[in-house]
Amino acid sequence: MLAMIAAFSAARDASAQCESTASSCVSCHEAQGLRPVLQGPQAWHVDHSFGDLCAACHGGDPLAGAAEAAHAGMSSPLADPSVSCRGCHAEDFSQRAERYAAAAAAAVVDAPPPAPPSGRPRGDGAVVNLVLAGVAGLLGISLFVVLRHELAPARGRRQSLGAWLAARGWNPVVAGVGLGVIVTISVVVCGRPIAVSGAFDKLAAYVGEPLFPSSPYYRYIMSPGITWQVWLIVGVLAGAFASSRLAGQARLRWLPDTQWAPRFGTSRRLRFALAFAGAMLVQIGAGIAGGCTSGLAISGGAVLAPAAFLFMAGMFAGGIPTAWLWYRGRRSA
Repeated sequence: MLAMIAAFSAARDASAQCESTASSCVSCHEAQGLRPVLQGPQAWHVDHSFGDLCAACHGGDPLAGAAEAAHAGMSSPLADPSVSCRGCHAEDFSQRAERYAAAAAAAVVDAPPPAPPSGRPRGDGAVVNLVLAGVAGLLGISLFVVLRHELAPARGRRQSLGAWLAARGWNPVVAGVGLGVIVTISVVVCGRPIAVSGAFDKLAAYVGEPLFPSSPYYRYIMSPGITWQVWLIVGVLAGAFASSRLAGQARLRWLPDTQWAPRFGTSRRLRFALAFAGAMLVQIGAGIAGGCTSGLAISGGAVLAPAAFLFMAGMFAGGIPTAWLWYRGRRSA
């Protein structure tokens, strides 16, 4: 276990923090700050900063995680405006291209000389990987100690591994370390971070694309498809059902067992309406942030993406007072 975790810690350089909703263009260039442009002075980027439209203008592969694959097939947006601009601006694409070409020529004349590259040279990660290997080793030792304590003899009888797996509650340290191992295996072995919010966007596109065929969002950004995120959702549901069956808690329930009924009553319609509205807000928030609690907070935090820690800080800063507001004065049964 220790050797496996230490080996996984010597990972590649992260190419994108989250592949759930944002393209790898936005994830790398904007969220991770690798030559960001959307907040710059260029008129063309300012005009298109409202959406994830990088690939619509520049080409390339917005789903690729590696820079070489993402940049393959790129071209200048002004090289052929009938291809890069006409999809959204069918009526005045040539006039827009001429305006941007003039602005680009002026920007080249007025631009200062490029600054020398800053930061750590690429490939100089031996020390960082060594530190990460040490941290992974400590986590492995912690996991071993906690597992040994969990399976230790209680009242003269040693708890079996099957009984421990079927328990209704786990030690949070074990669950956290186990989640870290799963994220590592997903990234290293499968080459994918754990992210689920993009699955709902992909499934919703099956309805949105026929309803809005001229929408640039469904034409260039979110096409329908049964992607790996969709299969991940299927696996999460299957795993949750299997876990509840092992723990003897699988049954059909319309309302949560605790907290809900004392605060909101037993109306199923109210429950469904608030659950639907809450899910919509969560999905919108995930789109704005570029990921959800799995794709951005967990997977993004694992690769030390700055946006992940901002997301987690905002999640707790908003979630704690909201929970206190809705459930104040109520105790869990």
